[in-house]
Amino acid sequence: MTESPLIRPENRPIKPRQALSVLLIDNQPESRALLKAALRSIPVVEDVREASTTTHVPGLLTQHPASIVMIEQNIDEEDVFQLVKQIRHDASTANTRFVLMSNHLDTESRRKGIEAGILGYLSKPFDINSLERALKDSMGKVSTNLKETLNKVRRIEFFADFTDMELVRLLKICHTRKYQDGETIFSEGEKGDRLYVLIMGQVEIIKHRDAGAEVLATMNAGDCFGEMALVDQEPRSADARTKGDTTMIIEVNDQIINDINDILALKLFRKIAILVTKKLRAYTSQHQPD
Repeated sequence: MTESPLIRPENRPIKPRQALSVLLIDNQPESRALLKAALRSIPVVEDVREASTTTHVPGLLTQHPASIVMIEQNIDEEDVFQLVKQIRHDASTANTRFVLMSNHLDTESRRKGIEAGILGYLSKPFDINSLERALKDSMGKVSTNLKETLNKVRRIEFFADFTDMELVRLLKICHTRKYQDGETIFSEGEKGDRLYVLIMGQVEIIKHRDAGAEVLATMNAGDCFGEMALVDQEPRSADARTKGDTTMIIEVNDQIINDINDILALKLFRKIAILVTKKLRAYTSQHQPD
């Protein structure tokens, strides 16, 4: 059963630090109406404004700043990626965050988007979970030094048999994020749609029980987590929270994997299969009858 985009599950909140104001840019009235209603159903969204064209958007944002701009990729004839770069280059609007929307989001769109500074992506048709995830993604912090990140990634076992060209390509279409101490990466009950590879720092996997919170495991540099969500599409079974400053994580989205139809996808699927198998074997050996 498809979840209504106007019904917000109570156990899957987004957790930004402040109320959000959103500028919605879409040339389809029906699409704008549906998105606007869905956005207004999210408690942290304080204000929603809309536009049917990209004309005068930079000036509009200067006069009426927005936390997030949600923009349809195929609106008008304008290159939305250049528009985003223009807005982010202006000191008065440099902190604006973006969500790119489209019926056909592919890896090339994501590559261009990430290079332009877009962190949030929303595929249409959408549901409330994907909308909240796109908003949350847009508010993240991106690591922009590709060479520095590549040097760190080369030392991670998960990527040991990837070529430099494949790693550069992967880094250009995936989110590479930096987190501070105590930030939540995902929450128990939240819909899972991505695998995480820890490049630097630590992450605690926390389960909430009647007696209180229990740390199930501590992830260190080189560890992967969240992979089961790519296999069974079930909600997260625990929280993931950073421990200590300057945690760097690569997020591999399920849509990215499905979009890639070459050796890179095969290597990712193989790595995920090996990872799941190892964890199943470890679990089985720990629960053997005496």
